[in-house]
Amino acid sequence: MAAALTALIVTGFAFASGGMIFNPGPLNGQSGPALGGVNSHAEIAGRCNQCHAPFWGDTGMAERCETCHTDVAAQWTNPARMHGALRLSNPDATCRNCHPDHRGLNAPMTDMGAFHFSHESQGYSLKAHQFKSDRTPFACTDCHTRIDLSKFDVTACKTCHAQIDNSFTSTHTLTFGVDCLACHDGLDTYGNNFDHNKFIFPLTGLHAQVACSNCHIGARSPEDLQATAQDCFSCHSGQDTHQGRLGSDCGSCHTPAGWSPAPFDHNLATFKLEGKHVGVDCSGCHVNHILQGTPSDCFSCHQKDDKHNNQFGVDCALCHTTAGWLPVSVNHDLFAFKLTGKHIRVECSGCHVTGDFTSTPSDCFSCHQRDDKHNNQFGVNCALCHTTAGWLPVNINHDLFTFKLTGRHASVACTGCHVNGDFKSTPRDCFSCHQQNDNHNGRFGRNCAACHSTSGWLPATFDHNLSRFPLTGAHLGLNCTQCHGSGNFQGLSTVCAACHAEPAIHAGVFGTDCAQCHNTSNWNASFSHPGGCGGNCINHEHATCQDCHTVNYSSATCTKCHDSNNPGGGD
Repeated sequence: MAAALTALIVTGFAFASGGMIFNPGPLNGQSGPALGGVNSHAEIAGRCNQCHAPFWGDTGMAERCETCHTDVAAQWTNPARMHGALRLSNPDATCRNCHPDHRGLNAPMTDMGAFHFSHESQGYSLKAHQFKSDRTPFACTDCHTRIDLSKFDVTACKTCHAQIDNSFTSTHTLTFGVDCLACHDGLDTYGNNFDHNKFIFPLTGLHAQVACSNCHIGARSPEDLQATAQDCFSCHSGQDTHQGRLGSDCGSCHTPAGWSPAPFDHNLATFKLEGKHVGVDCSGCHVNHILQGTPSDCFSCHQKDDKHNNQFGVDCALCHTTAGWLPVSVNHDLFAFKLTGKHIRVECSGCHVTGDFTSTPSDCFSCHQRDDKHNNQFGVNCALCHTTAGWLPVNINHDLFTFKLTGRHASVACTGCHVNGDFKSTPRDCFSCHQQNDNHNGRFGRNCAACHSTSGWLPATFDHNLSRFPLTGAHLGLNCTQCHGSGNFQGLSTVCAACHAEPAIHAGVFGTDCAQCHNTSNWNASFSHPGGCGGNCINHEHATCQDCHTVNYSSATCTKCHDSNNPGGGD
């Protein structure tokens, strides 16, 4: 009964005091951001039910914590966040396991105790931080504040590492800053274990001995380290003894082994090294170490080696190559005289006698005069008939001569005109060749071209205007046989009466010069009486010839009109 009465009294007092009878000590008074209307747990002293839920309720103390600490509630479901990683490692953990209270106003709010926390999940491994320099184990508060383990003291790294190597630590922080976690992850990824050769820019030669800060100037993060220029010139422009004359690609000549020796790849330059040029010492061309502006033509370097005494000019490459002075390969197409046909196989000395190359004649006859079987009767221009393919076949362009070959002449064999191989004195007139073909027996003379052409003997076209008797008027319509009926074309008289004597209505009284009254266009007479009938007659302009002349025009009768007794009468 006494025990039951005691329990009843204690319970009643607990309800009456609001649970203060069970208070193990003062709440934490560390001030923080306002949560649930307060800045610290000490401000809710006496209101135990804000954190402590009754055993018969549906919620526990952890849910009461999340009511104020909403950011922690969000972290529970994210393994990448600290509280999410903690729950992943310790599924049964609650807030009270790490954050005990009632231990005094200034007591730490975080005590990990025996709970395991995966520090790697927060991006920093504790693998290399098991023991301090004095070989004592690290405690969380060595790097984190005692009040809030989520806060990291950025000066903790420098403080600890200065005890190990103060000189290096001071230099390192001056070079890369005091935010060690920006580069370091506890695994020494960017520390002593960093392998530069796994990246695009491997460290070889003298580069392996260079301090990081010499290239990664002002770097404060991995991004800054990766943004460092990787070309030679960005670092070594101040050491360029060439003063920019060779460009900015140092690697074309130099290697990380050192500035010397410098194996320059001449194929990267305008002037490629080929043949015997490959074995020439650089100073052989680049006198006084002057690299740019060195002439690239042959003669500038080889003028002293010119055995031709400049008679071939200064372009050595026309005949020689970088393989050596011999053998000589002359491209004659580059000269005025091209080598074609059989000329290609002729030895140089065959034309360039005594080694004379500049004054060698380029005409055929100068070389081939001894081969002239025509004894100079065709002149000295062999190319009129022959080609470089050979003396035969001969291809004569007769259009180059005075006598052009046209019509049937074009198909006549040369010997048909040039008898006995005589080409210079061959006659050019038709009759000399065609005398035996003259069916006119010389009646038309020797100028065959007056009627015939080279197209053939027929049709023949005779131009009478070229003869002594041009055809005009009615004569144009006559057939040749009407005048040349006997086949006689030469010696015919050009007098009209020779053809027109019969019928001779004038009985010869007017002579044989018909043209004094008639023309070839009109037989009607046009005769003018000089002085008119002896000058004694009056105007007879209306009379016709027959009025006075009956048959004989040499005498006239007046009595037809005039009475002899009355001469003035008449009509």
